[in-house]
Amino acid sequence: MLRNPVSKRNLSLISPGLLIALAVMTVALRPRAAKADEGAPFRGTLAVQFTGSQVCASGDTNCTACVANSSFYVEAQGIANTSLGTLFVEVLKCFNPAGGSFGTYAGTLTTTAPNRRDSLTWAYSGQNDGTAGDFYGFGPFSGRLTITEGTGKFQNAHGSATFTAASGPSFTATAYPGPPSPFSMAGMAFYSLEGTLSLQNAGQ
Repeated sequence: MLRNPVSKRNLSLISPGLLIALAVMTVALRPRAAKADEGAPFRGTLAVQFTGSQVCASGDTNCTACVANSSFYVEAQGIANTSLGTLFVEVLKCFNPAGGSFGTYAGTLTTTAPNRRDSLTWAYSGQNDGTAGDFYGFGPFSGRLTITEGTGKFQNAHGSATFTAASGPSFTATAYPGPPSPFSMAGMAFYSLEGTLSLQNAGQ
């Protein structure tokens, strides 16, 4: 009769060691869950049509505060193609011609999904990167966006992005239908956005 060459004593010593090694390997090979606050890259391009004026709608306190500082109140609307999908865009900002070297912007940018329930509101700050524009009215500007609020599946989102943009040509009210003011303007603007975004409710 053949005897098992491995004694019970050896098995009792080897087994705990194997169990510990297997446990360590299991932990090491287990996929790491993404941290809740880790952001994902966010990119997008958007095109908007804008109007700017020193005349405000009744009850528009943001506009009133803007033009009281010898600035232009600018509203823009358009559409964006982003890493979150297609989004509608609304920009409400104050343009201060005397700010910075060539004029500054401050306000909000809102991106909304086609279902109208999922939206992100960004604080908007920027500046012109040159004079008011070239001979044909085109000019570059840039700035930063920071999320301040989210709704729907974007609730509790946080992140920021930088943008580079170009606008123009701009027309005065005498050449382009716009708000009833001799200081009104209108035109198009095109943005490229890049940043980091964390969606706490993604997949819920």
